Amino acid sequence: MKPLRPTLRDSFRYVAFTLSSEEPVRTRDLQAEIFKAAKSLFGDVGVSKLGIKVVMFDGTKGLVRCHYRHVPDVQATLATIGKIENNRVRATVVGTSGTIKAAIEKYLQIDERIRRIISSYVTVPVSGKAVRMRGKEIDIIPEDREIVDRAGVQFIGITIDDNERLI
Repeated sequence: MKPLRPTLRDSFRYVAFTLSSEEPVRTRDLQAEIFKAAKSLFGDVGVSKLGIKVVMFDGTKGLVRCHYRHVPDVQATLATIGKIENNRVRATVVGTSGTIKAAIEKYLQIDERIRRIISSYVTVPVSGKAVRMRGKEIDIIPEDREIVDRAGVQFIGITIDDNERLI
């Protein structure tokens, strides 16, 4: 049997979310609660159209796969979840992406990336060429390229207040 061509395959989107809870939540309990909430909102036929699947969940952050036309429905489903196994929870949608890799890079590891970028230039005085100025924000190319290479970015963004503090 031949595989389907890309134009004939279903398109999926990946909804990244964070889960705040009083106690740890297991993946299968979360998945059961998502299906229960979706069934109460959309019924059996609606749940089958959503194509929901929990792709990844680490206890606080996770990804849910769904059909591309039903992203708002999945976001509504996640917003209605309030309790899992007598444990109060709150699911917050962080973002939506077309691939798992992009969803993880953009939405689920954002805290680590921001911490890494900030620590790479705030602890060291930065001098360089200003590329763009917008209000109080300045994008600069530092004279020391090692700072940019360590952070994995093209420019360093600082504000006028940061610049005054570093000088």
